[in-house]
Amino acid sequence: MRILVLDSAQLADWREHARESILEINDGIASAAGVAEGFASAGATVHTLLLAGVTLIVAGALAAGGARYTEARTEWEVNRSLIDEERASVLADPEGEMEELVGIYEAKGLEPQLARQVAEALSRRDPVAAHVDAELGLEDLGTSSGAVLAAAIAGLSFGLGATVPLLLVYFLPLRDRVASTLVVVLLTLALTGSVASWLTGLPTFRLVRRNVTLGAATMAAAIIVGHAVHI
Repeated sequence: MRILVLDSAQLADWREHARESILEINDGIASAAGVAEGFASAGATVHTLLLAGVTLIVAGALAAGGARYTEARTEWEVNRSLIDEERASVLADPEGEMEELVGIYEAKGLEPQLARQVAEALSRRDPVAAHVDAELGLEDLGTSSGAVLAAAIAGLSFGLGATVPLLLVYFLPLRDRVASTLVVVLLTLALTGSVASWLTGLPTFRLVRRNVTLGAATMAAAIIVGHAVHI
């Protein structure tokens, strides 16, 4: 059996993607819980609650995916443009760019002779990549399809989170719906806060408290509005 082993860079990248997914899940949970608690407090029927919840899941997932796609695609296009500019500079003035690269490694603390050896060795393999890495910190641009994948993950994560309150609304009895949804949602947000703590290394209590506080505030505001505009 083969065991997948990630290097430090891959592990950091995986954790960042997972962290972003957790954030989208939190958004989905809090948004749907607010809608569910607000409508339930207003005396809406289960049918109305489900309609509002499903609408939120679809619209929210598309919005989250669209925002993530725009962000990822824009970042990719900006980096692509920077790389193209660097390639043009290397082709137009290879000697000048070599001296610039040597200067970068000298500024990082290498002796002049060693800095030149490093710059020349990296440039022999791929001069553009050597400059892009040293000047811009870009090692792997990836492909534009990465934006589509990021959008899909964001949308699915939001939808997954939003499904939790919707299921509660469907299965819980009417008399316990508001209170039980509040408790279960807060426990779920505490769980996602713990996972986020593991991914980021930040204090668990701080992240859990932040998740629970914001979730509670969202649902409290929705409940107040629901009672104010009781159907």
